[in-house]
Amino acid sequence: MNLVYNNTEPARLDVWLSEQTGRSRSFIKTCHQNDPITINNKPIKLSHLLKNGDSITLSLDEKPLEYQPTEIKLDIIFEDEHLIVINKPVGLTVHPGAGNKDNTLVNALLHYGKELSTIGGLERPGIVHRLDKDTSGLMVVAKTNLAHEKMAKLFETRNIEKKYLALVHGYLPHDNGSIDAPIGRMPNNYKKMQVNYENGKQSLTDYVVIKASNEKSLVELTLHTGRTHQIRVHLAHLGHPVVGDSVYGKAGKGKTQLLHSYSLKFNHPITSEPLFFKTELPTWGKF
Repeated sequence: MNLVYNNTEPARLDVWLSEQTGRSRSFIKTCHQNDPITINNKPIKLSHLLKNGDSITLSLDEKPLEYQPTEIKLDIIFEDEHLIVINKPVGLTVHPGAGNKDNTLVNALLHYGKELSTIGGLERPGIVHRLDKDTSGLMVVAKTNLAHEKMAKLFETRNIEKKYLALVHGYLPHDNGSIDAPIGRMPNNYKKMQVNYENGKQSLTDYVVIKASNEKSLVELTLHTGRTHQIRVHLAHLGHPVVGDSVYGKAGKGKTQLLHSYSLKFNHPITSEPLFFKTELPTWGKF
């Protein structure tokens, strides 16, 4: 595709291309990684400021996925030509990474012949949002780039209702409440998060205690923001970490963290049809 910039005011390349093509900047970035964009036949950065008369050459072709299909049983709750909603089992990593390139959700989806969007780049095909390896439950996967972009926007604007169940240590002081505490990365451990009132990002979680006994409480949690490890960090901050959480609490003997994404409610990104998905209470919640 060849475009010419006809404007005396400078404009950032990726922003202008997004406006001209109607695609997101993330999509433009992915295309640039696959086949570098040139201006006046010279390779450039996406932050380049366009000048009047610049000739831009780009390709919107998507590079095929390179991951190997792997036969892993999947619990598919919903599927159409745009989306897949799955009930992810505990222990399944979402996308390939260092040390695990064959036994992930992405590999399983490829085995069953599922189309996946490439808007997240070659490392995370189809993945709009993710769950930790040891968190089970509902996840949305995008099959097309347009659905991916629109789903990402729903998450960004908080137009998705996400509810989780967690078994936590101890008895919470109130039957319901809100945890409004900013979260940021630990300066000495980049993989770990913490409540940080100086440099953290605004984070809000509502909770309702469903039942409690034997020094444990089953809690329903509603996310209003989507920070990394938000539920686990907020509950640990209250002094009631998730049972089995070895990072923010202590691991239980023979158990993984007991956290489950059990409810999703949103409007379909393409058809606007209201969608609501809910899983059964996990066995560990029936104490």
